[in-house]
Amino acid sequence: SSGINAEYGLSTTHGHIEIELWSREAPKACRNFVQLCLEGYYDNTVFHRLVQGFCIQGGDPTGTGKGGESIFGVDFSDEVHQRLKFNRRGLVAMANKGRSHSNGSQFFFYSR
Repeated sequence: SSGINAEYGLSTTHGHIEIELWSREAPKACRNFVQLCLEGYYDNTVFHRLVQGFCIQGGDPTGTGKGGESIFGVDFSDEVHQRLKFNRRGLVAMANKGRSHSNGSQFFFYSR
């Protein structure tokens, strides 16, 4: 068993991205991400941050990197699991607000 529970497609101005969701390992993050997608929350948002050799970040409707809310109405906790490691390009994760357990709507793609 791969642990992948679902795949979700995200359309961007640079093409379509298929995202694998690990909902057993990160249930809140997956639920939040899918629900925001279904509600159109990410429509017309930009990838506002690029850190060369690390990540490409989006999911902020203000486009500033300072906005965004979760479906829960409050920030939610980081979901760390031993099976999920940043060891290959293209992995996606929630982006917190610079401190632990402060996840909202922002996410990033690992690019190393």
